[in-house]
Amino acid sequence: MSDANVLVDRNSGTIFIAGLWMHGVMDTTGRWVEGLTADSAIWNHQWRNKGSQPGFGVKETSQFLLVKSTDNGATWSKPENITRMGKQEDWWLWAPAPGQGITLRDGTLVFPVQGRDKTGRGFSTISYSKDGGKTWKTGKRAAPESTTENMAVEQTDGSIMLNMRSGINNRDTGRTNGRVIAVTDNLGESWRKHSTSRGALPEPACMASIVRHRYVKNGQEKNILLFSNPDAKTARKNLTVKVSFDDGKTWPADKKVLLDEEKSRGYSCLTSVDEHTIGILYESSQADLVFQTIDILEIL
Repeated sequence: MSDANVLVDRNSGTIFIAGLWMHGVMDTTGRWVEGLTADSAIWNHQWRNKGSQPGFGVKETSQFLLVKSTDNGATWSKPENITRMGKQEDWWLWAPAPGQGITLRDGTLVFPVQGRDKTGRGFSTISYSKDGGKTWKTGKRAAPESTTENMAVEQTDGSIMLNMRSGINNRDTGRTNGRVIAVTDNLGESWRKHSTSRGALPEPACMASIVRHRYVKNGQEKNILLFSNPDAKTARKNLTVKVSFDDGKTWPADKKVLLDEEKSRGYSCLTSVDEHTIGILYESSQADLVFQTIDILEIL
């Protein structure tokens, strides 16, 4: 019912996967449907109509589940339902955002999340744990406009920058087309608009990925931000990886790699394979999923 998110605790090595689950189907009016069978034609979705509703119960709202592995994925725990920890009762939905979470320098675990507020309108924020994943809290909405899928990155000053998909970009093909960007200094209790919001990173309303990559150059440790998405305003094409050397303030036009110029579903997720190599998993025009490695020197 929703794309999963993977978070690796960089301190303990524990892998967390967050996913969404619902016990059955609610119709377009929010009414629980009884007596479903394998042949039932009724279908609805948590992002459509009233497919998920306020409350906490399995017959009211989609459930936020976590599984974890402490042995590099060889075995996994039973799913843990953390819906009551992180969801406000009047929200229609609280769900992981697709991609990956991060471990802050102080050890805090952060999942990028999305949802529908008490009016059913989309929002983006973060959910975090300061005790290794035992308990979770959720921040406030990061932007006043309707946003959904997002990814988070820690800034060099310790703040968190959230890079968000905006449905407005389906209609905006002008100078204000672009990812919505917000920053928090207090784990989502409050947010401020970033200087690059709505203008620096064009998008055709699609999921995107942002990560920090660390490497050594001339004996000195360096780090950059990498961003991937369909680099277009009207169609999911030109899947591109871009780089920022200044915490996302600028994205030089001559520092990017085009991976796929044709149309596709366009989702992607970046990672650091090692100091010299980044990896990207993406939906391409040639296959459902492609994993590709890129030598960092191709971008630098």
